[in-house]
Amino acid sequence: MLRRISARYSRGLLAAVIAVAALVTAANIGPARAADGTPAAPASVRTAQHQGPSAGR
Repeated sequence: MLRRISARYSRGLLAAVIAVAALVTAANIGPARAADGTPAAPASVRTAQHQGPSAGR
């Protein structure tokens, strides 16, 4: 019985180590760079304009 319990915990620990390694690797990859070296154009950002209180209220 002790063997089954330790196998269960060792599989869980191994899964946790793999998950942490995958997250660290993904965090260190960083954004992709343009192929020709020129920076990409900035993405447009929509801004919500406040219209004030509605007349029907």
